[in-house]
Amino acid sequence: MPSTIYSKSEKRKDTKRKNILEAAAKAFSMKGYNETSIKDITDEASVSVGSFYSYFKNKEDIIEQLYDEISDMSLKIATDVSTNDCDNIAKKFTCSMTCAILTYVKNKELSRILLMKCTGISESFEKKRWEILDKTNVYLRRILDHLNKVHEVGIIDTNLTSVLLTHSIFGILSHWLDDRLANDLEDIIFTLSTYHLRALKIEFTDIEIKQYISDILSTNYKMGGQEDD
Repeated sequence: MPSTIYSKSEKRKDTKRKNILEAAAKAFSMKGYNETSIKDITDEASVSVGSFYSYFKNKEDIIEQLYDEISDMSLKIATDVSTNDCDNIAKKFTCSMTCAILTYVKNKELSRILLMKCTGISESFEKKRWEILDKTNVYLRRILDHLNKVHEVGIIDTNLTSVLLTHSIFGILSHWLDDRLANDLEDIIFTLSTYHLRALKIEFTDIEIKQYISDILSTNYKMGGQEDD
């Protein structure tokens, strides 16, 4: 009985924490990070200011946790979509990259704040930003090590290659979020995917890659809708 009560209590706390996080994401997206107050977040979440401080130390703490949430979500969906053993390497690579990018695209305004507007706000946030980059780099390096071992693609330095991959993905995302790229999202992902597939010497055809991207966009982006315009 005590364990059941404890479990229900923890579940309520987790639900409340997620509710505050969602409210903060919405408030940041509407007003921007600097303009959003703790009161704005608690009003959006319909909780007291005291409740906020039961879960988060300050506004900086919540933006860092949001960064973790979206990063973990991106890497998880990229992992999940690449587990089909029937898919070829090019499809796994393209689908993983497309889904990872879409996680940020479908949360466009929040992603813009996280990747661009909060840069340099504090030493703590910069540390978090590098943690996210390192986490992505480790994930990609494991994929490259697997390609080297199982498929013998001949990558000389998987660590350096994973760093290049990581920064190209976030670089493209930042340019797109800042409206510095007028290209269609589908074209951007296609160019990014085919560029790296060629660099990794993985065989593919343009028609196949376009189809992989189109299939994911039609089910997860165009039909599902983009959260932020």
